[in-house]
Amino acid sequence: MSKHVTATQLQELEIIERIFSCLSLLGTSFIFFTFLYSPHFRRPVNRLIFYASWGNTLCNVATLLSQSGVRAGRDSHLCQFQGFLIQMFLPADALWNLAMAINVYMTLFRKYNAQQLKSLEWKYHLLCYGFPFLVALIYLFIDTPGKGKMYGPATLWCWIDIEWVAFRIALLYAPAWCCIFIAFSIYVIAGREIFKKRKQLRAFGSPCRPAVAQVENPFMSYKTTEIHITSEIAPMASYLSDAPDVSLGFENVKGGLGATSRPSPSRLPSDTSKGYNQYTVEIRSTPVSPRCEVPPPPKALSRNNRAAMDANTAAWAYTKVALLFFISLLVTWVPSSINRVYSLIYPELISVPFTFASAVVLPSMGFWNSVIYITTSWAAVRMLFTGRLKGQWDVECPSKAITRRIKVGDQRRIGSESDDAAPLSPGRKASGYNQMV
Repeated sequence: MSKHVTATQLQELEIIERIFSCLSLLGTSFIFFTFLYSPHFRRPVNRLIFYASWGNTLCNVATLLSQSGVRAGRDSHLCQFQGFLIQMFLPADALWNLAMAINVYMTLFRKYNAQQLKSLEWKYHLLCYGFPFLVALIYLFIDTPGKGKMYGPATLWCWIDIEWVAFRIALLYAPAWCCIFIAFSIYVIAGREIFKKRKQLRAFGSPCRPAVAQVENPFMSYKTTEIHITSEIAPMASYLSDAPDVSLGFENVKGGLGATSRPSPSRLPSDTSKGYNQYTVEIRSTPVSPRCEVPPPPKALSRNNRAAMDANTAAWAYTKVALLFFISLLVTWVPSSINRVYSLIYPELISVPFTFASAVVLPSMGFWNSVIYITTSWAAVRMLFTGRLKGQWDVECPSKAITRRIKVGDQRRIGSESDDAAPLSPGRKASGYNQMV
């Protein structure tokens, strides 16, 4: 520990800050490009990372200035501008991580879909950018005869001056750690719920099993599309003409599946001499008994095994992303927090090791967000680098109502699908269900 940092150490700190700031800017540039290029990257969690990346970029503008603001002097516009950027966008990253954790909670426990999550984003913007903006703006106008301006030299760059060191903890590091603890608690609770459902699905291979439990990765949002299919079956006398309608309605109800049929008087033809009847089939769900008398057929066992595998995949995907969030928060905030607490206890001393650690981790926030972004979008990233991913202008985006006509033998089917979800990945069969947003 020393009272001063040498000129050589200051030069080394400046180089380190700019190297890791450039690395972070490369990560955020990748986020901006891919998010705008293809709808496959626009998952709810990725949208929040995209919003957070704007703050990371502006924070990196301040860290790239490094010692320039300090050399310009405490009263210079450059020093005040640098301090404003640091104070506004440094805590915003922790707040956006909290917003991502809230999305996980709302998806898993409140069953929010993609549109409902999107409706919360304006509140996230007020929380993550509005509150830090007010605090940073107020700091610009604080200037007392005894302590001077609030923004001033802070070793690494211009930020809250050592004369106001208590405010570094009170209005930046303390709120950031509150966000970290809340986010970590949400991830732990969500993880317990996911692995509890996964444990229920381990019995899927047995002939008699409990009711189906669904395990979803809360970092992905799914949307169920209602599809109405009208089939026209032509009589032998008149090929592909005057066909009756068969309407299938799919309803999502808790429990198992059952089917009922009933005549459709509204669709009965006026002329019944054409040799066919019209009817309506409604597929509904009924409660599933937890016990069974006869073992299910091999196809049912195969479906159960697939469901168990999907549960394992969802649990592992959640664990991987949650661990990345947690590691990135710890790596970013632990060294710098120790350094600021040390400066609070010993205002006249400087911890050189923790100062160098802060010069590495604080400019790297955008890099860590890009790592999480790539992890949650790994399938799309692979398709991008193998040339199989098309941009939003090259993809045939689905409209509100898509009508498809498929001729099979002497039967013609007309399908109507309503969906504004993102296009499916190339090579994936378009079933109309569980399309990812």
